[in-house]
Amino acid sequence: MTHDPDTASLVQALLDLVHRRPIVAADAEAGLDILAANAGREASRDAWREAVAAALASGCIAEPVRLDAGALHCHWRLELTPRGFAAVAHRRAQGRQA
Repeated sequence: MTHDPDTASLVQALLDLVHRRPIVAADAEAGLDILAANAGREASRDAWREAVAAALASGCIAEPVRLDAGALHCHWRLELTPRGFAAVAHRRAQGRQA
């Protein structure tokens, strides 16, 4: 049995990863797998799902399910919003001051 990190620390890992490169996948399960494999943090898929929901609720990421104009099916994408970029920049500035 693994102990999942708290949601706030997973949100920070998610924001850091997505700041470097957005995640694009065919569906949520594949996207969560990419997130878990690249975020540098061990957590269950449910814990990552909670982190995505928290980041979305706080306005730091855009709605992950997208249907682009002319597309025949939806895809899943994690991208920062302006609030998400500001949160990452603020946290990095605090880290430099410490």
